[in-house]
This record gives sequence, C-alpha cells and structure tokens, in this order.
Amino acid sequence: MFHLPDLPNVGYSTAREKTGSDAIMLFMREVERDRLRLLTIVIEGREKWRKVAASVFGQSVSVDTEAIDAIYDYFTLQACRPRTQWLLLKAAKNRLVWRTLVSYVMPHLERERERLRLQAKWSVN
Repeated sequence: MFHLPDLPNVGYSTAREKTGSDAIMLFMREVERDRLRLLTIVIEGREKWRKVAASVFGQSVSVDTEAIDAIYDYFTLQACRPRTQWLLLKAAKNRLVWRTLVSYVMPHLERERERLRLQAKWSVN
C-alpha cells in the first residue's frame, strides 16, 4: 500500500509562511471532502485553478505560483483512482508522462463529475 505525499506548503519559518501553509491545508481538506468540487477544479484545468486560487488565498498569505501548481497536482492525484495515483506518483518528475496519464483519465473524471451532479440534483428534489 502506498500513501499520497505530504500536502503542499509554503514553509513554516515565518508567521506569514505558517499562515499560508495553514490556509493551504484547511482549503485542501475542505475540497477533499467535496468530491464534486475536487473534480471540477481538476477538469477545469490549471489555468482556471490559478485564477481561482488567487481569489481563495488572496494577498494576505504567502502562496506563490509554485505552491498553487503543487496544490493543483495534488488535487489531480486525489481525483484519480489508486492505480492511477500510483502511476502518477512514479511519473512525478516526468511532466510528459504525467500529462499523458492525466489526459487518459480525464474522460473518466468528467463522467464521474456528471454522475455526481445528477445525484446531487435528484437528492435535492
């Protein structure tokens, strides 16, 4: 059995870094509990995520583009099934292989998101 890596952070040396790392952790835990939201972030892509993350984290905490991209990659791992997670972890240093794997699973993630949307719609009615 394998485990996902530690959550991304921006360090803990200064109060600003600690605040940023804590904000990342709290936000990621919140998204982790909302599968539909997680899938939407991953499906909409990295560029859209960068815009969303700018509004989520704002200027008050020190969350740079590198950390924002690391968060997106972590969300991508969380969105995938364990077998794909394992393959992605093995390909973490090879962006071409990573992108190929993600493009392969994207249709599956889109179908799952639509299924969850339908479930949410019917559970409200």
